[in-house]
Amino acid sequence: MSSTHIEQHFIDSAALLAQCQTVLAEPTAAAAQTLLGALMNDGKLLLCGNGFAAALADSLCAHLVLRLEQERMELAALSLCNNAAILTHLMQHPPTEQLFAKQIHALGKQHDVLLLISALGNEANLLAAVDAAHERSMAVIAFTGGIGGELAARLHDQDVLLNIPHNRPMRIWEAQTVLMHALCDHIDHLLLGTA
Repeated sequence: MSSTHIEQHFIDSAALLAQCQTVLAEPTAAAAQTLLGALMNDGKLLLCGNGFAAALADSLCAHLVLRLEQERMELAALSLCNNAAILTHLMQHPPTEQLFAKQIHALGKQHDVLLLISALGNEANLLAAVDAAHERSMAVIAFTGGIGGELAARLHDQDVLLNIPHNRPMRIWEAQTVLMHALCDHIDHLLLGTA
């Protein structure tokens, strides 16, 4: 049995990561500066996403609160994806597109940052989250794919778009995982001054 089909996954993923290296290094550094600026002004990071992106948001939150590879101070980050009571309540009492927006209205404040993770950037609950963050004068960092979808169009000048130039969700999520690690590592470098 040929393994060519399997090998192609690694080839395609490596090619996308090489492309991301070129287009995302500077925006990722800008995102790290935005996050650190918020944290140094007594702000916090609120994270959200749907499905697999919710798992990525939870992982990024853990890396910031705990660590990636190096010991450092804890950073204020909160995932909006995992409160079972809120999730199940909104499933029984729509509109579900307010899932993240209601939490942002409750928890968000100026100097906070909202970080959203999406494959293609068109989910109604993430669009509502961006609107809620802007109402609170919060900056937004968006991990997206494809052309960024409606999410990219909602961003303001102070926001940061980290768009993976691909249309297949599994390739986007792979690259977003590397992007998440690069962002955390750069934050650690800025805080600790290490290579």
